[in-house]
Amino acid sequence: MRIQIIRTDGTEETITAAKSEAYAKIKTAIRAQLCDTVNLRDGRVMFVDDEGYQTKTLNHGTGRFELRPVRAKKPVNEKATKIYWSVCKPGTTHKIVGDVAIANDSDFE
Repeated sequence: MRIQIIRTDGTEETITAAKSEAYAKIKTAIRAQLCDTVNLRDGRVMFVDDEGYQTKTLNHGTGRFELRPVRAKKPVNEKATKIYWSVCKPGTTHKIVGDVAIANDSDFE
């Protein structure tokens, strides 16, 4: 499978990986221990560093907890943020930090 990498400096590259090794290669390529995904609503997903922000936990009661970003631990990725905002509700201000990977969601089924 082909995986697009978008770096915080705006450069892009494509890496390839077998399905069995794709997640490990993505984590290495974007320098992440753990990834979260953003559904881009066009058949692709964006892999982001799950630990790119320092967070605090808010307890909303009745078993509902929220992890709220407090401080970025990596540089803002302007290209990835624009892609993210294109699928968010208008007015979203959260920014993507760190390098990201974009791949076809169906490659991970």
